[in-house]
Amino acid sequence: MDNHLTYEDMLKICETINIHYIPDEQLFYDTIDHILENSENESASEIILETFTALLKLIDSQIKEIETKVNIQPSCFKGCAYCCYFPIITTRLEAKLILQYIQSLPEEQKQDIFEHLLNYFESNKEQLEKVCTIDFHEDPQFKFKYISEQVSCPFLDRSSNTCKVYEVRPTPCRTYLNYCHPNVCAQSLMPRETFSYEFLHEFYMTALNEVLQEFLYEDEDLGITFPDDVFHIDYLPKLLKEELCNKS
Repeated sequence: MDNHLTYEDMLKICETINIHYIPDEQLFYDTIDHILENSENESASEIILETFTALLKLIDSQIKEIETKVNIQPSCFKGCAYCCYFPIITTRLEAKLILQYIQSLPEEQKQDIFEHLLNYFESNKEQLEKVCTIDFHEDPQFKFKYISEQVSCPFLDRSSNTCKVYEVRPTPCRTYLNYCHPNVCAQSLMPRETFSYEFLHEFYMTALNEVLQEFLYEDEDLGITFPDDVFHIDYLPKLLKEELCNKS
Protein backbone atom coordinates (compact mmCIF):
# COMPACT_ATOMS: atom_id res chain seq x y z
CA MET A 1 0.00 0.00 0.00
CA ASP A 2 1.42 3.38 -1.02
CA ASN A 3 -1.11 5.43 0.94
CA HIS A 4 -1.09 4.11 4.47
CA LEU A 5 -4.05 4.67 6.75
CA THR A 6 -3.81 7.09 9.65
CA TYR A 7 -4.79 6.40 13.22
CA GLU A 8 -7.95 8.47 12.68
CA ASP A 9 -8.78 6.39 9.60
CA MET A 10 -8.46 3.21 11.65
CA LEU A 11 -10.73 4.51 14.39
CA LYS A 12 -13.51 4.98 11.85
CA ILE A 13 -12.87 1.60 10.22
CA CYS A 14 -12.80 -0.14 13.60
CA GLU A 15 -16.18 1.32 14.45
CA THR A 16 -17.58 0.13 11.12
CA ILE A 17 -16.20 -3.39 11.61
CA ASN A 18 -17.43 -3.67 15.18
CA ILE A 19 -20.95 -2.58 14.23
CA HIS A 20 -21.52 -4.23 10.86
CA TYR A 21 -19.12 -7.11 10.29
CA ILE A 22 -19.33 -9.60 13.14
CA PRO A 23 -19.17 -12.98 11.34
CA ASP A 24 -21.92 -15.54 11.41
CA GLU A 25 -21.17 -18.14 14.09
CA GLN A 26 -22.87 -20.76 11.89
CA LEU A 27 -19.86 -20.71 9.54
CA PHE A 28 -17.75 -22.26 12.30
CA TYR A 29 -20.34 -24.96 12.95
CA ASP A 30 -20.65 -25.65 9.21
CA THR A 31 -16.90 -26.23 9.11
CA ILE A 32 -16.96 -28.83 11.87
CA ASP A 33 -20.08 -30.50 10.46
CA HIS A 34 -18.31 -30.91 7.10
CA ILE A 35 -15.28 -32.50 8.77
CA LEU A 36 -17.35 -34.86 10.88
CA GLU A 37 -19.44 -35.94 7.89
CA ASN A 38 -16.32 -36.80 5.86
CA SER A 39 -14.11 -38.50 8.44
CA GLU A 40 -15.16 -42.13 8.38
CA ASN A 41 -11.64 -43.57 8.23
CA GLU A 42 -9.96 -41.11 10.58
CA SER A 43 -9.17 -41.51 14.26
CA ALA A 44 -10.59 -39.12 16.85
CA SER A 45 -7.15 -37.49 17.28
CA GLU A 46 -6.85 -36.93 13.53
CA ILE A 47 -10.33 -35.39 13.36
CA ILE A 48 -9.64 -33.03 16.26
CA LEU A 49 -6.34 -31.92 14.73
CA GLU A 50 -7.98 -31.45 11.34
CA THR A 51 -10.73 -29.39 12.97
CA PHE A 52 -8.15 -27.27 14.79
CA THR A 53 -6.32 -26.38 11.59
CA ALA A 54 -9.55 -25.84 9.62
CA LEU A 55 -10.98 -23.44 12.20
CA LEU A 56 -7.74 -21.45 12.24
CA LYS A 57 -7.91 -21.16 8.45
CA LEU A 58 -11.52 -20.03 8.77
CA ILE A 59 -10.39 -17.19 11.03
CA ASP A 60 -7.97 -16.10 8.30
CA SER A 61 -10.65 -16.21 5.62
CA GLN A 62 -13.09 -14.28 7.79
CA ILE A 63 -10.51 -11.55 8.32
CA LYS A 64 -9.87 -11.33 4.58
CA GLU A 65 -13.59 -11.08 3.94
CA ILE A 66 -13.93 -8.19 6.39
CA GLU A 67 -10.90 -6.48 4.87
CA THR A 68 -12.51 -6.69 1.44
CA LYS A 69 -15.77 -5.24 2.71
CA VAL A 70 -14.10 -2.19 4.29
CA ASN A 71 -11.42 -1.91 1.57
CA ILE A 72 -8.27 -2.26 3.67
CA GLN A 73 -5.04 -4.23 3.31
CA PRO A 74 -2.57 -5.05 6.08
CA SER A 75 0.85 -3.47 5.94
CA CYS A 76 2.28 -6.53 7.70
CA PHE A 77 4.85 -8.46 5.65
CA LYS A 78 6.90 -11.64 5.88
CA GLY A 79 10.00 -11.02 7.95
CA CYS A 80 8.37 -8.37 10.13
CA ALA A 81 8.32 -9.83 13.64
CA TYR A 82 7.70 -6.98 16.08
CA CYS A 83 4.48 -8.59 17.33
CA CYS A 84 6.31 -11.89 17.88
CA TYR A 85 7.57 -10.45 21.17
CA PHE A 86 4.06 -9.92 22.54
CA PRO A 87 2.68 -12.15 25.31
CA ILE A 88 0.75 -14.96 23.62
CA ILE A 89 -1.88 -16.40 25.93
CA THR A 90 -3.62 -19.62 24.92
CA THR A 91 -5.46 -22.56 26.39
CA ARG A 92 -3.60 -25.70 27.35
CA LEU A 93 -5.71 -27.44 24.71
CA GLU A 94 -4.24 -25.24 21.97
CA ALA A 95 -0.69 -25.81 23.21
CA LYS A 96 -1.29 -29.57 23.08
CA LEU A 97 -2.77 -29.38 19.58
CA ILE A 98 0.16 -27.32 18.31
CA LEU A 99 2.51 -30.01 19.63
CA GLN A 100 0.35 -32.70 18.00
CA TYR A 101 0.60 -30.81 14.73
CA ILE A 102 4.40 -30.76 15.03
CA GLN A 103 4.38 -34.51 15.69
CA SER A 104 2.46 -35.00 12.43
CA LEU A 105 5.11 -33.26 10.33
CA PRO A 106 7.84 -35.03 8.32
CA GLU A 107 10.61 -36.31 10.58
CA GLU A 108 13.27 -33.78 9.57
CA GLN A 109 10.95 -30.80 10.02
CA LYS A 110 9.63 -32.18 13.31
CA GLN A 111 13.10 -32.68 14.75
CA ASP A 112 14.15 -29.21 13.63
CA ILE A 113 11.27 -27.61 15.55
CA PHE A 114 11.82 -29.65 18.71
CA GLU A 115 15.54 -28.81 18.68
CA HIS A 116 14.63 -25.16 18.17
CA LEU A 117 12.31 -25.30 21.20
CA LEU A 118 14.98 -26.98 23.34
CA ASN A 119 17.48 -24.24 22.47
CA TYR A 120 14.84 -21.57 23.02
CA PHE A 121 14.00 -22.70 26.55
CA GLU A 122 17.66 -23.09 27.46
CA SER A 123 18.78 -19.69 26.13
CA ASN A 124 15.79 -17.75 27.51
CA LYS A 125 15.43 -19.53 30.85
CA GLU A 126 15.91 -16.53 33.15
CA GLN A 127 13.80 -14.13 31.08
CA LEU A 128 11.00 -16.66 30.74
CA GLU A 129 10.92 -17.26 34.48
CA LYS A 130 10.46 -13.50 34.88
CA VAL A 131 7.83 -12.78 32.22
CA CYS A 132 5.75 -15.92 32.72
CA THR A 133 5.09 -14.94 36.34
CA ILE A 134 3.56 -11.58 35.39
CA ASP A 135 -0.09 -11.77 36.43
CA PHE A 136 -2.07 -11.20 33.21
CA HIS A 137 -5.33 -11.42 35.16
CA GLU A 138 -4.62 -8.64 37.65
CA ASP A 139 -1.77 -6.50 36.29
CA PRO A 140 -3.08 -3.91 33.79
CA GLN A 141 0.50 -3.32 32.61
CA PHE A 142 1.29 -6.96 31.93
CA LYS A 143 1.55 -6.55 28.15
CA PHE A 144 4.00 -3.68 28.38
CA LYS A 145 6.07 -5.44 31.05
CA TYR A 146 6.24 -8.61 28.99
CA ILE A 147 7.08 -6.88 25.70
CA SER A 148 9.72 -4.74 27.39
CA GLU A 149 11.75 -7.87 28.12
CA GLN A 150 11.85 -8.66 24.37
CA VAL A 151 11.44 -12.41 24.77
CA SER A 152 10.44 -13.81 21.41
CA CYS A 153 7.67 -16.31 20.76
CA PRO A 154 8.92 -19.92 21.12
CA PHE A 155 8.24 -20.50 17.43
CA LEU A 156 9.98 -17.45 16.00
CA ASP A 157 12.97 -18.33 13.87
CA ARG A 158 15.08 -15.26 14.59
CA SER A 159 17.45 -15.96 11.71
CA SER A 160 14.64 -15.33 9.21
CA ASN A 161 11.99 -13.66 11.39
CA THR A 162 9.48 -16.29 10.32
CA CYS A 163 7.19 -18.63 12.25
CA LYS A 164 8.09 -22.32 12.44
CA VAL A 165 4.44 -23.31 12.91
CA TYR A 166 2.81 -20.65 10.76
CA GLU A 167 -0.07 -22.92 9.70
CA VAL A 168 -1.20 -23.35 13.32
CA ARG A 169 0.01 -20.12 14.89
CA PRO A 170 -2.29 -19.14 17.77
CA THR A 171 -5.28 -16.86 17.32
CA PRO A 172 -3.64 -13.80 18.95
CA CYS A 173 -1.01 -13.94 16.18
CA ARG A 174 -3.59 -14.30 13.40
CA THR A 175 -6.00 -11.62 14.60
CA TYR A 176 -3.50 -8.82 15.35
CA LEU A 177 -2.82 -6.70 12.25
CA ASN A 178 -1.47 -3.32 11.23
CA TYR A 179 -3.14 -1.30 8.49
CA CYS A 180 -1.22 1.91 9.04
CA HIS A 181 2.43 2.61 8.20
CA PRO A 182 4.64 -0.40 9.06
CA ASN A 183 6.98 1.92 10.91
CA VAL A 184 4.49 2.31 13.76
CA CYS A 185 5.42 -1.17 14.97
CA ALA A 186 9.12 -0.31 14.90
CA GLN A 187 8.59 2.94 16.75
CA SER A 188 6.46 1.68 19.63
CA LEU A 189 6.31 -1.47 21.75
CA MET A 190 2.52 -1.14 21.81
CA PRO A 191 1.41 0.89 18.78
CA ARG A 192 -2.07 2.39 19.05
CA GLU A 193 -2.70 2.07 15.31
CA THR A 194 -2.99 -1.73 15.21
CA PHE A 195 -6.28 -3.64 15.17
CA SER A 196 -7.30 -6.98 16.67
CA TYR A 197 -10.07 -9.26 15.45
CA GLU A 198 -10.15 -10.89 18.86
CA PHE A 199 -13.94 -11.29 18.68
CA LEU A 200 -13.32 -14.26 16.34
CA HIS A 201 -11.67 -16.25 19.12
CA GLU A 202 -14.93 -17.05 20.89
CA PHE A 203 -16.50 -18.54 17.75
CA TYR A 204 -13.41 -20.66 17.11
CA MET A 205 -13.13 -21.98 20.67
CA THR A 206 -16.85 -22.76 20.91
CA ALA A 207 -16.70 -24.82 17.71
CA LEU A 208 -13.51 -26.61 18.78
CA ASN A 209 -15.13 -27.44 22.10
CA GLU A 210 -18.12 -28.92 20.26
CA VAL A 211 -15.88 -31.34 18.36
CA LEU A 212 -14.05 -32.41 21.52
CA GLN A 213 -17.34 -33.35 23.13
CA GLU A 214 -18.09 -35.65 20.18
CA PHE A 215 -15.23 -37.92 21.29
CA LEU A 216 -15.29 -37.73 25.09
CA TYR A 217 -16.33 -41.34 25.50
CA GLU A 218 -14.18 -42.88 22.77
CA ASP A 219 -11.67 -45.57 23.77
CA GLU A 220 -8.81 -43.68 22.11
CA ASP A 221 -6.50 -41.74 24.44
CA LEU A 222 -6.66 -38.22 23.03
CA GLY A 223 -4.04 -36.82 25.38
CA ILE A 224 -6.58 -34.16 26.36
CA THR A 225 -8.11 -33.56 29.77
CA PHE A 226 -11.65 -32.27 29.33
CA PRO A 227 -12.81 -29.70 30.27
CA ASP A 228 -9.68 -28.57 32.15
CA ASP A 229 -7.53 -28.09 29.03
CA VAL A 230 -10.22 -25.94 27.40
CA PHE A 231 -10.42 -23.48 30.28
CA HIS A 232 -6.83 -23.45 31.54
CA ILE A 233 -5.13 -20.42 30.00
CA ASP A 234 -1.56 -19.24 30.41
CA TYR A 235 1.44 -17.91 28.53
CA LEU A 236 2.26 -20.08 25.52
CA PRO A 237 5.96 -20.62 26.47
CA LYS A 238 4.95 -21.82 29.93
CA LEU A 239 2.32 -24.24 28.60
CA LEU A 240 4.64 -25.62 25.92
CA LYS A 241 7.46 -26.21 28.38
CA GLU A 242 5.13 -28.00 30.79
CA GLU A 243 3.75 -30.22 28.03
CA LEU A 244 7.20 -31.05 26.69
CA CYS A 245 8.38 -31.95 30.18
CA ASN A 246 5.35 -34.20 30.64
CA LYS A 247 6.21 -36.07 27.45
CA SER A 248 9.89 -36.54 28.26
